[in-house]
Amino acid sequence: MHSFFQARSIKAGLFSACASLVLVFGSTAMHASTITYDIALTPSAGSPYGGTGSFTIEGAPSATGISDYTVANGKLDALTFSIDGQTFDLAGSTGSTLIRFQNGVLNDITFSEQLGSSPFRFSLMSTANYVFSYDNLQKSSYGTFTSTVASVTSASPVPEPGSLALLGTGLLGGAGAIFRRLRRAS
Repeated sequence: MHSFFQARSIKAGLFSACASLVLVFGSTAMHASTITYDIALTPSAGSPYGGTGSFTIEGAPSATGISDYTVANGKLDALTFSIDGQTFDLAGSTGSTLIRFQNGVLNDITFSEQLGSSPFRFSLMSTANYVFSYDNLQKSSYGTFTSTVASVTSASPVPEPGSLALLGTGLLGGAGAIFRRLRRAS
């Protein structure tokens, strides 16, 4: 009967230690990495305006299907670009900004913003082509855009304090169970 309780104490201690490790490493793994892309806007023949920009998203797009990144779903961190000396960024957008990947490839950027009161300038880029509308939407410049990965920042490997407390509690419980077992055996 004595060995039954010893085995039970050891199992309980090991279970506590393993559960704590899973919580520590699981909480770290849940934080997604951020990826920053650079954008180049190349005007078509006869179009006056091109530009550059970048955007940052949370987590890599899926290799299959559609991956949407918006401020509302918490996956779009930043978007900024310059056209004709005007800077557009996420802070001034209408709130409907969308970055879409299809099968892991950038497929669509939709963004609109009004700058100043005259001339009204809006920007809309979509499906590998962009359209930049200006002069109160009476004129447009268009072309293609390309993107390249500029940087990838992985999640911090430092666990949360709460997870460390759980790990410590589990390890103390395991050590206590082993101590009790050794104390009873002597």
